[in-house]
Amino acid sequence: MSPPPLRIAVLHYQPKDEPADVVTEQVAAALRDAGHTPVLLRVDESITDLVRQVARSRADLVFNLCETFADDYRLEVNVAAVLELARMPFTGSGTAGLLLAQDKILTKQLLQFHGVLTPRFATFDGMSFEAHGDLSFPLIVKPARSDASMGLGVERDMEGLARRVRMIREQYDDEALAEEFIEGREVYVGVLGDHARPQVLPVVELDFGKKWSRKRMKIADREVKFGPEGPGEPQLVMPHDLSDELRGRIERAAVSAFRALKLSDYARIDFRVSSATNEPYLLEVNPNPYLEAKCEVAMGAREIGLSYPQLIQRIVETAARRYGLDKDKRPRAQEPAAEPAPLS
Repeated sequence: MSPPPLRIAVLHYQPKDEPADVVTEQVAAALRDAGHTPVLLRVDESITDLVRQVARSRADLVFNLCETFADDYRLEVNVAAVLELARMPFTGSGTAGLLLAQDKILTKQLLQFHGVLTPRFATFDGMSFEAHGDLSFPLIVKPARSDASMGLGVERDMEGLARRVRMIREQYDDEALAEEFIEGREVYVGVLGDHARPQVLPVVELDFGKKWSRKRMKIADREVKFGPEGPGEPQLVMPHDLSDELRGRIERAAVSAFRALKLSDYARIDFRVSSATNEPYLLEVNPNPYLEAKCEVAMGAREIGLSYPQLIQRIVETAARRYGLDKDKRPRAQEPAAEPAPLS
């Protein structure tokens, strides 16, 4: 059942003097197409401003696009926490899901418990390390709570591993996660819905392109994610040569991860399909992933006939159902009577 037209605050992170990300207006336009009234809310580094803007928006629902706050990607979960404390309905995963998925070490431990195949790994906290299986080089090493491949590198020996772990401690103040490199195809699936009825979208593949050197390891690092687009460059494609059995294994692993990490509304799950065994290894779970019109989730949605506006509406419908916004009475955030007193 679709909700009635709603007043929806599109909450997005936008540092001062920087333009808004294109996804902000894309989502707002999609909401208008569905008959809703979008209100753009820009936040930067002020909690007081965040609370005040949400309250003054008089919104029925917040479409939460904040993947960072105060120039710190680790504070994404804090934005959701503020909305929960304000009892403001919002799209996407809540604090539980964001906390679990943000910590890649905890994510891997949970996935192991649920029988989801992931690369063998080791963790380094600066004082000690813990190995989960017999690892062999090369290793993919990254901060435990990084985003967008920040701090990620490939290490081929113990000396390089030690340097990378030390750099992660010094620059990111974080534990390091080292995983065995899985040679094979990199694929992604979007998941829509709630815990009871998750829907896995068709597989999207990262094609590294004809310009990619055969001597270079195929890794989706920051250069790939934010590099130039064009003929022969890495690009997203819809693969049509995956067997039904493989697709089924990917879908089951994605659903298990979505449920185990307590995610909501939409997510993207990243896999590597081993060229040696054809087994899908789950690499990463991304709650509230980047939702630009050409992203992996949008591509998968189009493959089943969902346009971008319909995808955004599906996310709204799932969130509205969770909060009971499909009923006549809809809660709205109340504007505070006065400015909060400064902390002494």
